[in-house]
Amino acid sequence: MGTANAALPASKHFNLPGAGGNPVWRATLQEQNWAMQSFAYDNVNQNIYFVQHRIGTLAGHNGDLWITRTDLSGKKLGSMTVHGFGHGSSVGVEPVGAGSAPYLWLEGYDSNDNGAGERLSRFRFVNGQVLEKTDPSIQDRTPTISSFAKLPRPAIDPYTNRLLIRYATQEPADRVWRIVVFDMADAKAGRLSDGYRLAERAIPTNAELGLSDSDLFQGITLCGQYAYLYFGGPSRPSYLVRLDMNKTGSSYDEKFLTQAGESLPGREAQGIAIWMSGGAPRLAFGYSSKTQASPENILDASVFYKSEFVS
Repeated sequence: MGTANAALPASKHFNLPGAGGNPVWRATLQEQNWAMQSFAYDNVNQNIYFVQHRIGTLAGHNGDLWITRTDLSGKKLGSMTVHGFGHGSSVGVEPVGAGSAPYLWLEGYDSNDNGAGERLSRFRFVNGQVLEKTDPSIQDRTPTISSFAKLPRPAIDPYTNRLLIRYATQEPADRVWRIVVFDMADAKAGRLSDGYRLAERAIPTNAELGLSDSDLFQGITLCGQYAYLYFGGPSRPSYLVRLDMNKTGSSYDEKFLTQAGESLPGREAQGIAIWMSGGAPRLAFGYSSKTQASPENILDASVFYKSEFVS
């Protein structure tokens, strides 16, 4: 499934069975019948940015997303909506400074893949804004590496200030998923070509991970030398997987069945990110769940984390 390119400096990794916590429990986001898909942290201002996608389809509105800003407990502080972007399966938050709104990194839009975003966009969070996909303020940060074909999904590592992008190499019949890492200074400047890669490798398939087709890919993030993948499905088990960016192909270091949030009704794994707390990284992972009292699709969001960072 391909070889690794370059290498990242050695780092610690998260102990996936280790201790953690649950800072956000069943938070109400901006649109209660839109499903949370991903989240990431502004580690300067101690905010979380959640991305929600409409359940089902509506003519003319594929790719519409809500973005909700909260505090660290999930209390809503603001929101904006973006039109025609994608599914929202991964988001990166790039802090600007204390008291300033960050830049968001999010998949852009192309109608050829059922509303999934096929470009990579960088734009400023503006509370209350409705941002159209054609807005000139949006910066195109789609990678130009030779193996890239479509479907970029970003994550930012605040521990080492790097950008990870998950992407597809080919059309569905022969599709291979890969991940590539860049320094944030290069990424912000749009230097996303082969010569600026810090590391690149393939992602194991579900079969290689010992997972079924029903164990859906639900997010990816990066911390130091290691990428962390998240799998699950509606009312199904959820798994955390650790990959060494300096290894290749089907290799992986650890797969962990997590029982976090098992009491949540309609529990579905959604989103994974790095949260810096007291100068130390935490591996945060989320769930969408359904409000039991409602017959409709009224959804909320919960976040758990792992805090043991070991050699």
